[in-house]
Amino acid sequence: MKINKNVLKKDLKEINAIEKLFQYFISEQVEVENGKSAKILYEELGWNHNVSYDVINSFWITFSNVMRLKYPGKYRIAKAGNVKIYKHHNTDWGYDSFPEKYFKENSEERGQVNDLCKEYPDILKLADMCHTVANFMPCPERFNSVKGLLGDVRDYLPLMIDKIQLCVDAGKDLEYYHLGSLQKVDNKIVKDWHSFFIKNQEKYCLSMYYQVKKNRISGITFFKGQSLSYPCPLEKEEVEECLKTMLDKINKRADLILKRYNEEHKSNS
Repeated sequence: MKINKNVLKKDLKEINAIEKLFQYFISEQVEVENGKSAKILYEELGWNHNVSYDVINSFWITFSNVMRLKYPGKYRIAKAGNVKIYKHHNTDWGYDSFPEKYFKENSEERGQVNDLCKEYPDILKLADMCHTVANFMPCPERFNSVKGLLGDVRDYLPLMIDKIQLCVDAGKDLEYYHLGSLQKVDNKIVKDWHSFFIKNQEKYCLSMYYQVKKNRISGITFFKGQSLSYPCPLEKEEVEECLKTMLDKINKRADLILKRYNEEHKSNS
């Protein structure tokens, strides 16, 4: 695929953050939250004792739902995957992913995103803040991929917290389908995840995403009415509330991380 960068830069100055994300996702780079630059910061923050990391607020799922809302005839909610990138997508799946279409000259998709950002300017801010340490967290092994594959969680951390508590309460494995095959996370592992989030809420500055009370965890949702049975924002007001809440939480967490870091360094000096 050939990309005319000069044309793109000229046309897309007002949506550089999304262009940058799209260019990243069609590249062969390692996941940013596991990259060398991030790991240097994790070490400085004392977060380097984990082997797995996750993006807390995914750009893709909310972007997909905003696209569905603005262009319901083309981007149905059940087909949100057609706006999500997969590396080598056109080879593995037989059709171009959304970012691949976006980067073609005179693409309809580029115009759609441009119009989308004018109506929902916070989607630009989320794209800009998505790959930042304030939006990354250490996590248990496998947690990252499962969070993104559960249909009733849809990659939203507060709902994943609720899903974990639900499995712990029921004493059942966490089950989900991937590529038509039933997958399971053993209940013992889910209980380990549960313990991880109780133990590390303060350490990883996650108090704005979930509560811990009497050995129970509960997610703090992103819009009124969000739940495991209604995970995604489907109305304009819900989208705007969801975007604003995610941005507020990223900013709040950045302040909390910095405060904690400065306090620790002051006490050690």
